[in-house]
Amino acid sequence: MPIINGNRLVLYFLLLSMTIIISACAHAPDKPDFETYEGHSLKIAVVGEAPDVAEEQVEFREVPFEELPNIDSNSYDAVFITEENLTEASESQYADLYSDSPIPFFFIGAKSHIPFTAEDAVYDDSWRWEPGNSYAVGIKRNQEDGSSKNWGFGLSNEEKTNEHIADVYSRIFKIIEETET
Repeated sequence: MPIINGNRLVLYFLLLSMTIIISACAHAPDKPDFETYEGHSLKIAVVGEAPDVAEEQVEFREVPFEELPNIDSNSYDAVFITEENLTEASESQYADLYSDSPIPFFFIGAKSHIPFTAEDAVYDDSWRWEPGNSYAVGIKRNQEDGSSKNWGFGLSNEEKTNEHIADVYSRIFKIIEETET
């Protein structure tokens, strides 16, 4: 009989150990493993306040709307328009600028590029980011064939946190580098 009691004791400790391990795994927070952009240096014009990003090889220069029509595509790799400036960015006089630019434009906090590229559309709350939609969108015209490339970038777990927003920027930087080649 001592062997049976010993087996029960081993079985009890085995079950207790498995329960502890499973419980620990079930309560561990899901922390995504985001990759930062590690490519070559980028220079980005920003209408609004430059974002806070981890990538040191990305340089931002804040520019006013008045300078947008004169942006030198040889001096910048892309243009970002921040959330606070989306209403003004949707004014019809800028639509052709975004649609015809040889460098990509990215609209941060907007779920679609339509209010910026369609002259009769106006940006309002219906175009603002909400869970289930892109947090940032981009557009770039192909200078060779006239086609346009569009991108949408969602937030991880649909959560608007600094870490998830930084991940969106890192993914945008990778797209910018890809469009240059």
